[in-house]
Formats: sequence, structure tokens, C-alpha cells
Amino acid sequence: MRNWFRNLGYKLRNFMYGRYGYDELSQFLAFSGIILLFLACIPFLRFLNFLAFILVIWAYARALSKNIYKRQMERYKYLEIKNKVRQKFTLRRNIWRERKTHKYYKCPRCKAFVRIIKPEKGKIIIIQCPKCGQEIKKKI
Repeated sequence: MRNWFRNLGYKLRNFMYGRYGYDELSQFLAFSGIILLFLACIPFLRFLNFLAFILVIWAYARALSKNIYKRQMERYKYLEIKNKVRQKFTLRRNIWRERKTHKYYKCPRCKAFVRIIKPEKGKIIIIQCPKCGQEIKKKI
């Protein structure tokens, strides 16, 4: 029995040689497919079964693909989108956490956020954007 498992491991290793494997995007696709499968148990969401099936198949097709360059480019695009979304949530979380001590302003030219210590009420402040250098006048 032990030899059978050892041989199975060798065969699986030889089968996966030269294939892309399982990465973050494949994990996301498979996990999303499983969540949609559970949501499809609700009677009026039965159509999600098909979408869940497609996502799981896509995840495994990516893992078994031999076109490694193309799978890396897909992963790179996924990570770019994931990082943009994560940055937005992190910014919103920081704005909420520091709402009593700091104020955030958005530069009208480059759309960068500038964080300053919360000024006194009734003052006019001039903020210089660290990214593009434009001055922003705000009345508090």
C-alpha cells in the first residue's frame, strides 16, 4: 500500500512537471466558485450553479496550463486590481481611524490624498500637494 501511494506521488509530480500550478488567482476563482455554489442553494439564485461551475473549471484549467507566461500575465493583472482595491479600503480605514486628529484632502490635479493635522475651525489653510506641487486653499 505504501508503494502505491509513493508511485501515485511520482506520477502526479511527473504529470504536473511544466505546468503552471495553483496561484492566488486560481485560489480566488475556486473560492468564489464555491461561495456561488452555496448561494445557488437559495431557490431564486439557481442560475449561479452554472457560473460557479465555470469559475471552478477555469481555476483548474489555469493550474494545469502549460502556457506559463500567459498565466503569469493574468496573475499580474489580478494582483494590480487587488492592490488598487486594497489601497482604497486601507485609505478609507485610515481616514476613519484618524478622523479626530487628522484631515485628508484630495488634490484636484493629480488626485493624490494629502494628510494634515486637523487645523482649528475658522482658519484658511494652504496645502501643497507633495506629488505635483499644486497649492490647495481650504477654509476649515
